Amino acid sequence: MSTPAVLGGAPLFESPVPFMRPTLPPFSEVAGEIGEIFQTGMVTKGKYLAAFERAVAQYVGTKHAVGVSSCTTGLTLAYKAADLSGEVVVPSFTFMATVHPLAWCGLAPVFADVDPDTWNLDPASAEAAITPRTSAIVATHVFGNPADVERLEAVAHRAGVKLLFDAAHGFGALYRGKPVGSHGVAEIFSSSPTKLLVTGEGGIVATNDAEIARRVEVGREYGNPGNYDTEFPGLNARMQEFSAILGLHSLQMLEDNAQRRNQLVQIYRQELQDVSGIYFQKVDPRDRCSYKDFSIRVVEAEFGLSRDMLVKALRAEGVDTRNYYDPPVHLHTAYRHVGERYRGQLPVTERLARECVSLPIFSHMPPETVHRICEAIRRIQRHSAAIRKALS
Repeated sequence: MSTPAVLGGAPLFESPVPFMRPTLPPFSEVAGEIGEIFQTGMVTKGKYLAAFERAVAQYVGTKHAVGVSSCTTGLTLAYKAADLSGEVVVPSFTFMATVHPLAWCGLAPVFADVDPDTWNLDPASAEAAITPRTSAIVATHVFGNPADVERLEAVAHRAGVKLLFDAAHGFGALYRGKPVGSHGVAEIFSSSPTKLLVTGEGGIVATNDAEIARRVEVGREYGNPGNYDTEFPGLNARMQEFSAILGLHSLQMLEDNAQRRNQLVQIYRQELQDVSGIYFQKVDPRDRCSYKDFSIRVVEAEFGLSRDMLVKALRAEGVDTRNYYDPPVHLHTAYRHVGERYRGQLPVTERLARECVSLPIFSHMPPETVHRICEAIRRIQRHSAAIRKALS
């Protein structure tokens, strides 16, 4: 058992460890409501969506929460509803869906760097990227780590631009003790299967601005306010009743899911804190990360192996991982027309993209699995010289 699997030893896991699994309510809890909508035929735009929207608005502390078919459509509609124009400052160390809706709305992304400790948008870098053509800043809560809301709000106020949050990872995160969701002109959540709150597919646009909420509601109906005279080109972005039912029950589980993930991360941190070359994302002690993902930095010169070598060695042990966000968005083919001018200008982003790896975590994951993954990492490092030679 002392020899890593990549060198011919027995894998620590006989069955592969999945990177994630959605934590769902028992089917018996949702069966009656699903049976009801089968009987009534009301499978969209019904009472369960309205109830889910009210429940989410109450949870995040906003006046409005609009259910949509995905976080991506929610971002697209929110950008449209907020009347953005020209340039929008955005991080490149993020999922592609933060940026794609800008392109669909005819907006120009201007990439800014992220903080080397929190991995969220660096307020100073964002402020330096603002030009007379800038209409907004879009920040993210990376991996569920709340962004530096106070400083970003100050930057947006000084520049006279709007602030929005891609809160795809936000359900379960707390900023200064309260759920994220009520900052900026809107925060847009995901409720896809990788998240703590699951609706299957779906998203929520949370806002205190009644006009933004109204325009998102109209926009998810093709831009049709009800008279077939479209106000603006919209989308079919409705959330189904099935999704809303699942979301209502998932919302009841959210706090337990967030606490469980934080407990699992505590095990990860305790067992890996003395492993040289492993670094963690910094979370402000006043906040709580949702840990939609648990990610580490692997510094090759200290750990003995590159991130990619560790990934191969963990795969041999039966451990699935993800390299978020490599490549960063500014180096994607889709943004080649603007991205090359940023090469080398976002040093923290490019370093994190090379060094970060996300380890398995899901809300009902057994603690013993975390212990064994950590043991796999430790024994891989103990044999780093031999593994480097084998993989080279």
